[in-house]
Amino acid sequence: MGNRSSFKNVHAGDFSFTDGGKTFRSIGGFDNVKILVRDSGSVKAPEYSHTANRIYAIVQGGELKHLAYYDENHKQAVVVDLQHKHRGVQPHKHIYLNHADNGISISEKEQALVNEIKERFGLR
Repeated sequence: MGNRSSFKNVHAGDFSFTDGGKTFRSIGGFDNVKILVRDSGSVKAPEYSHTANRIYAIVQGGELKHLAYYDENHKQAVVVDLQHKHRGVQPHKHIYLNHADNGISISEKEQALVNEIKERFGLR
């Protein structure tokens, strides 16, 4: 599956976790947003979601790192990176894991969701 996924075989519909895969724990959520914490190691949003059309907010060390939006096939459709610049843009987003784009600015709706998550869960 590669290093951005921790599921056995998403193509066959098996969303069970692999041994030694990246692990996240949930600290709650609201609407279609689930807040996931990764305590150690690299923090990249999973390539696939257990739930179609889900939004994951990825947290490490009390800091919101990413928002990841998933499509109807459980695949990551958009990721919003909050902690680093991409081609001079921060925060920025990538579409379908394409990092060759020009650092797309996030929308007002995406920024409002970032603000709401930070406020609800006491994140930086």
